This record gives sequence, C-alpha cells and structure tokens, in this order.
Amino acid sequence: MDSELYKAAMEGNIEVLRQHEDQLGHQLTPRNNTVLHVAAQFPDNTGCVKEILNLQPSLLPGINSKGETALHIAARLGCDNTIRELLDFARTPSPVDPESEAAVTKLLLWMTTFEEKDTALHEAVKNNSLGVVKLLVKEDPDLSDVANSYEETPLYLAAERRHLDIVSTILETCRKPAFGGPNGRTALHAAVIADCSSCVKKLLDKDQDLIKIGDSYGWTPLHFAARLNLVALTNQLLHTDKSIAYLAANEDDKMTAFHLAAKRGSFGMMQVFWLHCPDCSEMVNERGQNVLHIAIENENSDLIKKLLKSPFPISNMLHEKDTDGNTPLHLLATSRCSIPELIRHPAADKCAFNKKNQTPKDVIVSEHAYFYKEYIMELSKTNAPSGWRNIVSEDKDRLEKLRYLSKESKVKKNEEFPKAYDTTILVATLIATVTFAASFAVPGGFDSNQGPNQGMAVLVRNAAFRAFVISNTIALTFSISALLLLLFISYYQGYDDFFNKARIRFFLALNCLTVSLAAMMVSLITGSLAVLATSMGLAVAVCAIGCLGLLIFCVLHYKFYRDIFRQFIKYLFISFLLDISAAVRDQA
Repeated sequence: MDSELYKAAMEGNIEVLRQHEDQLGHQLTPRNNTVLHVAAQFPDNTGCVKEILNLQPSLLPGINSKGETALHIAARLGCDNTIRELLDFARTPSPVDPESEAAVTKLLLWMTTFEEKDTALHEAVKNNSLGVVKLLVKEDPDLSDVANSYEETPLYLAAERRHLDIVSTILETCRKPAFGGPNGRTALHAAVIADCSSCVKKLLDKDQDLIKIGDSYGWTPLHFAARLNLVALTNQLLHTDKSIAYLAANEDDKMTAFHLAAKRGSFGMMQVFWLHCPDCSEMVNERGQNVLHIAIENENSDLIKKLLKSPFPISNMLHEKDTDGNTPLHLLATSRCSIPELIRHPAADKCAFNKKNQTPKDVIVSEHAYFYKEYIMELSKTNAPSGWRNIVSEDKDRLEKLRYLSKESKVKKNEEFPKAYDTTILVATLIATVTFAASFAVPGGFDSNQGPNQGMAVLVRNAAFRAFVISNTIALTFSISALLLLLFISYYQGYDDFFNKARIRFFLALNCLTVSLAAMMVSLITGSLAVLATSMGLAVAVCAIGCLGLLIFCVLHYKFYRDIFRQFIKYLFISFLLDISAAVRDQA
C-alpha cells in the first residue's frame, strides 16, 4: 500500500483519501488489508471510515488474508462508533434494489474468518467488548446461534471467560440463544469450569434444563464441579436440582459426580452430596464399586480416615463387592494406602472371598507379602509374623493354593520388570556418555600456546572449575556403577528367585543414578560459575536456578533417599572445604 495513503487512513486525513479515490479499491497491505481495514483499527476514525465507504462502497464486505472484514477488526478492538458507521452504511437502501438492505446487513454480520470461522460477535465476546456486543445482537439476535470451527457459540465464549455482562446481554436480547460448545458441552459447563457462580445463576434462570445436559462423555456440569473440587458451585447446582446427583456418565465406568468426588479425594465435596442426597452413598459405578472402593483404588488415605470418623455408612460399604467380587478390603490389600483403622473396623469382613476365591489376606500374601507385612499382621491378629507361613492356615490344600498364587505373582512381576529395566539402563548410558564427554570438553577449553602448560585446562586454577571436575567425575563414576549393577541383573535371568535378586540390585542402581543426577546438577552450576566469572549477575542466576532444582528434589524425595542425601551432603561439604582451601592457596 502506498505509504501516503496508509498514513491518511491511519490519521483520518480525508483530503488525501479523496485525492487517491481511484486507488482506494486496489491498494493493499502485505496482509491484504484495505484502507477501510486500516481506518477501522483506530477508534477516532469514524469520519474517515464514513468517507472511505462513500468513495468506495465495495470495500464494506472486503476481506484480508485471514478472512476478516473491517467489522471484525472494529469488533475486536471495541470501536463502537466504527461499528455503528459500518452497520448504518450496510442498512442504506440501494437505489437499484431498495429491498437489499436486510440482505447486505445479514451478509456482513454473518461473514466468518477463514480458519476459526469467527463472526464479528465472536471477536467482540473474546475481547470483552460489551458495547459492540449490544450493537451486534440488537441488529441481529440470531447471530448468537452461529458457532465457530471449535463449535463455540458467543454465549459459550462469554461464560468461559466469565464475562457476566455479555452473558446477560445475550440472554436478555435473544429469545432462544444457542448454548452449545465443543464436545457437546454447553455454556453452563463453561461457566462451571470457569468457577463463575454468577454466570451459572444467569444461565439457569434462562433455562434450568441445562443442568441435566451431559457432554459427549455424559459429564454434566455437576461432574465438572466435582472433578474440579468446586464445593460452592456443587452446592448451588444441587440446590437447584437434586436429581442430577444420580446422573451417571456414559464412559469412565459410568461414574456419578459423587464418585468423582471420592476419586478426587474431597471430603468437603462428599459432605455437600451427603447433605442434599443422603442415599447417594448407595450408588455404584459400572464396575459395582461404591465410593469406598474408588477412594481406596485412588489411594486417598486422608479421605478414608475422615470417612471413618464421619456419619457415612462405612459399615455397609465395607461388605459390598464389586463385579470382581472384591470388597474394599481386597482393594486395600493391593494399594499403597496405610489405613490400619479400616482393617480394624468391626464391620470389616476379613474372610470374604472374591471371584478368585481369595480373602484380603490371600491377596496380600500372593501379591505383596514383602512390602505389606503390617497389613498381614492386622488381618491375622498376630504381633510379629516372620513370614506368610506363620499367619495362614496350616491346612495343606490352602497352603498349596497360596504357594501357587505366590508363584503366579512372581511370574507376573518377572514379565513386567524388563520395561523398568530397559528405561533405567538407557538413562544410565546417557548420563555416562554425557559426563564422559564433558571430561574432555571442559569449560574454558585448553591452553594452545607453546610452553609447559600447552594442552592443560585454561581454568585449572579456578576453584569453581575444580569443583566441576570433581562433580563430573562423581556423576560418571556412579552412572557407570549403575550400569554395572544393571548388567549383573541379566546374569540371574531364568532363576526362580530372579525378582528378589534383581530387585535389590535394581534399587541400588537407582540410588547410584540419583547421586549421579545430583552430581550432574552440581557440575552444571560450578561449570557455569567458572566460565561466567565476569558476568556475576548471570552466574548468580544460573546458580540460584540449579540450587532451587536440587532443593525441590530433596524436599520431595528426602524420605525415600534419606541415607543417600546424608552421604551426598557430606560430599558437598567436603567439596566446599576443598574449594575454599584451593581459593586460599590461589590468593597466597
């Protein structure tokens, strides 16, 4: 586009536009914007927009490379006056066809962009331009029915973005607004997900049936409220219609919102359901599981402990079996929950059999005897079991059955072990490769000048560089140690006790990898400090980020790697002392 013409459209210089009247329909920017598009970008250019339309009316429906009209641009920027001018011009009757007024206006309003298929109303809603929304829906109330390529209607977008005024405007102006959104969701789904109780109230006042509509997976707005732990909104929805608490999803094991609350581990949410629908505790999912099954399966120990102290009918739930015949106690046997109170519960049926003819004690013995001796102790009511032979019946048939199940469990573990083994050996190999390469590509490079120091590391006298060398060596040593341990595991393939022998060496290898990774982080910090000595701000930033990562790792995994951390802290302290002594020697 001619620079003089572009500036005239931008600044609203009508005289220059009149001088280039014959060029107005041909001049385009790199994105195919016309002078009308350019003028529409500025809110104080109403007179310029009007003059351009008078000089070249064909520019009104003109589009750029994205399919946007001047109306789209003005709507996005919230230029109310420009929108009025464009609509007034569109309503001007043609001298040739006076009845074309409505057709031109509707055509302009319903034009969509190429990719997202957004109308000007979509643009106005996305950018919270309330004035523009009022103008557009007043001009054509049916415009709110148009969905874009993502199946989002303007009302859905407004609810999703918590634009309460726009939601109110569309609901009040349009007699039958479209509520649709992607994946079968409605504007009420969007309002719940956005946690906007005001929008929820407006939508329900308009159409209360929205509360029962599920998306393509059968999830109602209440499902999303339960999944997101929105207690206040859940209370609001149940207060409107209690029957929605009993609606199940089409998929996800046909869970109700109450089941989702148990899966999420929200005791407050479950109390809201209990308050409105006391009988909801009787509901089960597609697999016949009650909320206690689901809470145990998802290892929500805190929730279960709170339920035990609450008025929930735990006694009845403990007896219920799912489609596999498992009671909650059976599932507890294979979970990582530590809830002895549940095992000691007077209603807990410790002798119930599932469809595999196993009691909860049988499940523990066959699957997790090594890891869950405390459960065995609780179930068998013994004080110090030395093994599963001491806590099961001495009946020969029963003993043979448990031996068979235990052997079957070991076979299963032997089949799954290679997946973790392959991943760990790959990580160990990568660390060893990287640290080995770093040993010969040290920070700062090597001295290439002739003399006695030729080939020596340039930063060899730098304390941070020395710490880098020590850290990198530790990382390399421990990664190679992990590789050796993992290689030794392959020697035991085919042995009956392969899993027990491999497990010890595998966890040792994991511990070595942990030290190696921590040492790699230290080498990154010290190596960066060595080469960034002249840029102290950048060096401090790198050090802070690296230390923060180490701190987060230590906090999250201290309990699991307690002994390793103690040794590693000793290593860091010794390295620090060595660095200080080296720095003192350098100064001397």
